[in-house]
Formats: sequence, C-alpha cells, structure tokens
Amino acid sequence: MSFEDEYKEEALQYINIVKRFGSLQENDIREAYRLMIDSLQAYNRWSKIKLDIKKDLKRGEKSALKDRLEEICKYLKEVHTTSRMIWSKAKDDLKVNREE
Repeated sequence: MSFEDEYKEEALQYINIVKRFGSLQENDIREAYRLMIDSLQAYNRWSKIKLDIKKDLKRGEKSALKDRLEEICKYLKEVHTTSRMIWSKAKDDLKVNREE
C-alpha cells in the first residue's frame, strides 16, 4: 500500500484545511474557531504519521518525503496559530462592540 493510499483520509482533511484557510476572512469568528480546532487535530495526526514513517526509514532514505511531512506539520501549526489569533481578535472586538 502506498503512502497516499494509506493516508487518504488525512490527505483529504489537509486539503480541506488548506482551502478553508485560503478563504478565511478576518471577521469570520466561527470559521476561525473551526479551523483552529481542525488544524490542531490534523497537526496531531500528521505528526504521528511523520513519526511512524521516520521510524521505519533509515538515515537519508526518502528524505523528500520526510521533508514534506515536516512542511505539512509546520503549515498546520501555523494555520492553528493564525486562526487562533483571528478568532481571539474577533471575539474581543465582538465583546467591545456589545459593551458600547
């Protein structure tokens, strides 16, 4: 079984997160919250995939795959952080607007 076949569901979730993040608006508090949660869960899963694959490979073997898995994890972590910042800012703005 190939890597792509074995992790098809995870790949689809990753693609979904990439698309959603690409269209995220700074005032979309609900989507920012969902992305924050989904990207962290995906990060957890992809870091486990990365660990499992690296355990089975020798040093220097399939380095491009290892690099790509590292990039996916970094991207998901960045999506989580950015989404959390957007969500927090929008939540604070909403609270201030209610008080006025």
